[in-house]
Amino acid sequence: FINASLRKNIEGRCTPNAMLLDITAQAEQGSRALQLQSAARITHPPAGPWELAWNSAQLGVQDKAYSTGATQWTLQLEAPVISTLQSSGTALRINAGAGVLRLTSPSASPSSPASPGSARISWQPAMWERLGTAITWRSTGNITEVPLAWLEALSPMPLTELGLRGNVVLGGQWDARNDGTLRLQAHLERTAGDLQLSAEGDDSSLLSAGVRVARLEVTTQGKELKAIVRWDSERAGQLQAEFATLLQLDAGTWSWPADAALSGRVKAQLPRVGAWSVLAPPGWRMRGTLDADATLAGTRLRPLWSGQLQATDLAIRSVVDGIDFSRGTLRARLEGERLDIEEFTAQGAGAPQGGVLAAQGFVTWQSPDGAATDQALRDRLRMEINATASALRVSTRSDRRLALSGYLAARLGKDQLVLRGALTADQALFILPEDTAPRLGDDVRVQAPVKIVTESPPDAERPAPRVVNVASAKGTPMLIDVMMLVDLGKDFQVRGNGISTLLEGAVELRSLGRTGGSATNPNAATAFAPTLNGTLRTVQGTYKAYGQQLDIEEGELRFTGPVNNPAINILAIRPNLTQRVGVQISGTALLPVVRLYADPDLAESEKLSWLVLGRSGANGGAEAAMLQQAAMALLGSKGGGVSTQIADAFGLDEISVRGGSSDSGAPGSTSANTLGATGATVTLGKRLSRDFYVAYERSLAGTLGTLSIFYDLSKRFTLRAQTGEQSAVDVIFTVRYD
Repeated sequence: FINASLRKNIEGRCTPNAMLLDITAQAEQGSRALQLQSAARITHPPAGPWELAWNSAQLGVQDKAYSTGATQWTLQLEAPVISTLQSSGTALRINAGAGVLRLTSPSASPSSPASPGSARISWQPAMWERLGTAITWRSTGNITEVPLAWLEALSPMPLTELGLRGNVVLGGQWDARNDGTLRLQAHLERTAGDLQLSAEGDDSSLLSAGVRVARLEVTTQGKELKAIVRWDSERAGQLQAEFATLLQLDAGTWSWPADAALSGRVKAQLPRVGAWSVLAPPGWRMRGTLDADATLAGTRLRPLWSGQLQATDLAIRSVVDGIDFSRGTLRARLEGERLDIEEFTAQGAGAPQGGVLAAQGFVTWQSPDGAATDQALRDRLRMEINATASALRVSTRSDRRLALSGYLAARLGKDQLVLRGALTADQALFILPEDTAPRLGDDVRVQAPVKIVTESPPDAERPAPRVVNVASAKGTPMLIDVMMLVDLGKDFQVRGNGISTLLEGAVELRSLGRTGGSATNPNAATAFAPTLNGTLRTVQGTYKAYGQQLDIEEGELRFTGPVNNPAINILAIRPNLTQRVGVQISGTALLPVVRLYADPDLAESEKLSWLVLGRSGANGGAEAAMLQQAAMALLGSKGGGVSTQIADAFGLDEISVRGGSSDSGAPGSTSANTLGATGATVTLGKRLSRDFYVAYERSLAGTLGTLSIFYDLSKRFTLRAQTGEQSAVDVIFTVRYD
């Protein structure tokens, strides 16, 4: 332990030829503690070797930081071990007797709370001898009863996140010696138990692997190192891999030189399991089968692969993002430092009606040049991918549906990424959220709290400053060049914030700039925020304002740069009125200008009266003031007012209470009768299409209601049919006087 407190106690009793030792020691650092208890006997007869007998020994490692209580791993000697040391001139020989150690995990370990265990490590008599400059040694032994969960200490993430569970027990043995030539034979294999794999990458569906063989072998003969991996199971596939290379001995130190030759072969047949999900971002799920047969050659610095890769039934899914690709296939070929993607296909959600994505291309990588082993992989990577989509369902969320067709080409060269493409939306539906999460303004900066140090540590305890090579960390700036043409097609729907419309048109997406930087040129990075250029138009759109459903007659979004700030030109007219009134929106998305519109032009109070009431403001200024207050309340309410919220709840376009009966030829219009208790009527209206409107009107004082149907034959002719107290069919002709 670094900067740890150490407490020790050594007691001994001596005789003329022997010494008895009782050793107790404890070291602590923070919440961790190490305890050692041992009893030993040292003898040195007048004629003979030194003898050390370890009668007992126990080593414990404890961590008190966990809320479940202290956790302790113990390593205990099961039987005394006797070792001898004999020296004569330049010769030195050490013999260690056979022994057994028991390694025990805590009953509740944070790394494997449900998998306590106890492993047994045993060894046969070992020897180490030096004759002059020659050194020989020998050691054999075995290890048994090792739980699989203990391997989490060597894994970068919990085994459950890798989709692995089970009660597998491991065991192995070793035989190592050096008699002028280094020889090692060691293996670790499954001795009992089975694995359970996540079939779909979650805890709800487990698949028993039916493991038959799981074995790792390592052998050395002089400078040659070989490793073999074998995996055979009933339902989790087969894998066989062989690897060989050469080591180097220099001044008693073994190393793996950069020019060491490599050879090997990997052959795998893996079924569909959810373990692929570890390659996906959090919240994503992957699955698929893999069939690989590849050979390895070259050197450690420049490994060369050759062979075939095939994958079937590939799938990737993210429920939150609405992405669900399935029925994927991959056929690729490895040639040296190049991967050729001969075929890749995947189907969108709802396959086979989800469309198809197909791609081809290649990826190449270069080994570092000479001693430049720290050369960034990005600088050595080349890629060229061409993909085509045919009615591909990219997103299936209820508020975000999108199907695309077109092509996309990606080129990655040295310090440059180029994307080109042309995409068309076959079908899309985007529902805009009514409310967005609050966020801090752009002028707000959040800083980490400042730690105030009252005492400076001594220079001896002060950590050495860390030197960071900024140029090496950031690397050479990369040029990103994106140019894509996006066509919205004929069925691109947008709903929300009072708008329901189709959008048509095409825009060009551009992005050009550099990312990264260096210590010598920190300004090398340039902004590469995407820009849009093009015009989008609304088709058969409606806009709800002032409690009314307005028809969008003119709607245009002109993009000339920033993607979030197009120029706006929208004109929405209230239908079926003798007076042409509505709302006009201009300006930009970030700074819109909304005003009332009338043709011919009217006073603002008249425009508001026609827009809200459907008639002229006959009662003068008092009624206009009331309308203005109502309009302000409607504009200030995202729900559009109480009546609008009630109408939306019942799926209606209009719920109104007014006086008198309607003699107008258009739905929603009223006469100038004075509102009274006996003449009040309730009207429910629903627009079934752009030209078809149905209304039901019921007097609060009467017993019968009136059902009216309006159909616009043209701009001037309207067909009205009604039934109730009176039944009639009318054709209404409207003449406008400016």
